[in-house]
Amino acid sequence: MQLFIIAALLGFIFFVIQATQKKQPSTGAPKTETIEELPNANTPLPIAGAYQKKWLLTYNEKDAFKKIKAVTDEISCYTFSKVRLLDLLEPVKGNTKYKTYFYKVQAKHVGFVILDEKLVARCVVELDDASHDAEDRKKRDVFVDEVLQSVGYRIIHTRAITEEVQQQIREIMKT
Repeated sequence: MQLFIIAALLGFIFFVIQATQKKQPSTGAPKTETIEELPNANTPLPIAGAYQKKWLLTYNEKDAFKKIKAVTDEISCYTFSKVRLLDLLEPVKGNTKYKTYFYKVQAKHVGFVILDEKLVARCVVELDDASHDAEDRKKRDVFVDEVLQSVGYRIIHTRAITEEVQQQIREIMKT
C-alpha cells in the first residue's frame, strides 16, 4: 500500500512539473508562432491587416510583357498575362474522370496568352526562368504542354523575349 502511495505521489509530482514547464517560455530559444485556433463558420475573420499587396509580374515578366505587347500591337492582337489553365480549357463534361482532370489543372496558370483580333486565345508563351530547371517543374511543364496542345494551342518556351521569339509569335498568329 505504501508503495502505491509513493508511486501515486511521484506520478503527481511528475505531472505538476510537466504542466509548469509547458506554461513557462523557454529562455534563449527562438520564439515560434502559435497556430491560431480556427474560427467556426459563424465567426467572421477580420479583413483589415490580413492581406498585403503583391506585384502581379516580376521585373523579368514585366520586360517580357512589354516586348510581347509590342509585337501583338503591331499585328493587331492582344496579350494577357498569368492566365489560369481553366480559363483556356476544361475537362470534357460527362467524362467519368471529370473531377480528376479538373483537379490536375485547377491551380495551374501560364505566363502569357496571345489572342487574335476576335479575342480567341491561340498561342501561349512560357517564360522559363531558372525554376523551370527543377525536375518537378520540368514534369509540370511537360504535362501543361500536353494538355494545351491537345486542345490546339501553340506553345513557345523561352528564357527571354528575343527578336526570334517575336518572329515566332508573328508567324503563329498569321496562320
